[in-house]
Amino acid sequence: MSFTGQGGAHPAPGRVAVASRAGAEGGRYAPAELRATPHPEWLRTVLARLEPEWRAACWPALFAETARGEHPPLRCWRRVLSQFFVIVEAFPKYMALSLVKTTYGKREGDASARRWLLRNLAVEARHAEWYIDWVRAIGVEPAALFQQEPLPEVAALHDYLVEVCARGTLAEGVAASNWAIEGITGVWTREVEQPFRAYADDGARIDATSMMWLKAHARYDDAHPDEALELIKLATDDTTDEPARVEVAARTVLRLYATAIAACVSD
Repeated sequence: MSFTGQGGAHPAPGRVAVASRAGAEGGRYAPAELRATPHPEWLRTVLARLEPEWRAACWPALFAETARGEHPPLRCWRRVLSQFFVIVEAFPKYMALSLVKTTYGKREGDASARRWLLRNLAVEARHAEWYIDWVRAIGVEPAALFQQEPLPEVAALHDYLVEVCARGTLAEGVAASNWAIEGITGVWTREVEQPFRAYADDGARIDATSMMWLKAHARYDDAHPDEALELIKLATDDTTDEPARVEVAARTVLRLYATAIAACVSD
C-alpha cells in the first residue's frame, strides 16, 4: 500500500479530475473511471500522521511472526479467523451504507464513486464463502463459526464501521472501510500467503479452495486502497473540517483493528 501515490496532472488542489465519458453519437454513456492523481497537501499530511497506526494494524505479532516463517500456533489463527468472520461477512454491508450516499450526476465525481463501489461490491460477492472455506481447512466448522460470539474488541470494530459508514460522510466511510480495512488486509495477506502453507504440517488442508480468500486479497487489495484514496479526494470538501474527520475515522478503525487482533490471541 502506497502512502505517496502519484499520477497525472492534477486539476486543482484537493480535487480529482473526473469527467463523464460518452462515445460517438449513439454510443453508450458511462461515468469516468477513477484515475491516480497527486495527493493534495491535506491528504499527504493525514497519511503521514496515520502511518504509525497503519503499521501497527498491518503487523500484529501473529501476522508478523507468520510472515517471518516463525510458525505461531495454529490455534491463534483459529481464534482470529473465527472472531473476524463478523467483519468479513459484514464488509459488503459497510460499503452499501457508503453507496447510499452517492448520487448520479448531482455532485462532481459521484457517478464514478457509485460505479466503483458497485464494482467492489461485486468482487465481495463470494468472499464470505471463500473465508468459510479457509476456516474449515484449519479445523473450524461453519456451524461453530456462525454461533461465534464476538469479543468486545471485535464487536467495537464492527459497531464503529457500521456507525461511520451509516452516519459519517462518504469520505469518512470509505476511509474507514475501503482504505483502512482493505489496505491493511492487502499488506499482511501478501506476506502471509506463502508462509501460511506450512500449516499443512499441523493438519491444515492447504489447496486452491482453502487458500482462495488469502490469495484473492493478496492480489486485488493492492489496488483498491489506492483507488479508495481517489474517491476520498473526490468526496472531501477541504474547505471544511472534513479532512480532520476523515483522519479520525481512519485512525479509529486502525486502532480498533489492532486492539481486536490482540484480544483474539491473548490467553
